[in-house]
Amino acid sequence: MTAATTTAVSRITGIGPSLLRVTAVAANTLREAGRARLFYGVLGAAVLLLAFSLVLSDLALVDQKARLVQSFGMAAIPLVGAVSATLLGVVLLHKEIDKKTLYAILPKPIRRSEFLIGKFAGLCALLGLQLAALVLCWWPVLALRGGELTPALGRAIGLCLFELWLVTAVAMFFSALTRPVLSGVFTLGVLVVGRSNYVIADLLGANKGVFVEVPAMRALGKVLVAVVPDLSTFAVADPVLHGWAVPWDYFVAAAGYGLSWTALFLVGAVVLFERRDLT
Repeated sequence: MTAATTTAVSRITGIGPSLLRVTAVAANTLREAGRARLFYGVLGAAVLLLAFSLVLSDLALVDQKARLVQSFGMAAIPLVGAVSATLLGVVLLHKEIDKKTLYAILPKPIRRSEFLIGKFAGLCALLGLQLAALVLCWWPVLALRGGELTPALGRAIGLCLFELWLVTAVAMFFSALTRPVLSGVFTLGVLVVGRSNYVIADLLGANKGVFVEVPAMRALGKVLVAVVPDLSTFAVADPVLHGWAVPWDYFVAAAGYGLSWTALFLVGAVVLFERRDLT
């Protein structure tokens, strides 16, 4: 290998150039997803839901109006974010393959792993902006009913972001594996089971019930608890509404838990995408 060749290779294989390529894909994904009608449709529906909570609170007692708006917002915001993460995570990668744009990108000096990580980073940035927009819409509604955005609520919202990143990684994992419809079904399955993970664990430890009396169901329950992340870790809305302050040590532990699972699913997505036959 000549000196010129070595220099050319180093320009495309170093950490710096790799980060630049990932950043370029992330920025393009952010622009592309931000223009999607699907994204604005979900965002618009969420804003209407938050506004509806203002009307709904008129049906509550005077001292319960703020609590109702808080409860409604802390239920709607994570739900809308999870729907957006699932739909966009499933659709965007397949769209690149379906429209053949991926075939024009990958022959260039960019690895599949860089492309996938860039798509993930762009989606995570978009979901962060969506979460911020929803909170900014929810805050005035909460203030109109005498409530306030407390530090505990802020930390609860912060945990929502880690959950959204995890759901995005799960969606991209299944998107790298199979078609959009199945990817969406599998991702929603992980979302539902993950939110019910603690319930399954409790049933496995009970004295009776289907997870105790039926060996096949007990085996299935153990597998689900082991391989599906416990998304209830991030769902702290009810404890917060009852006065729990979400200690920083819990926040840091939950964030680390979410990032660990996110990294695991993202690595799995990269491995699957690297091996996928795109022809």
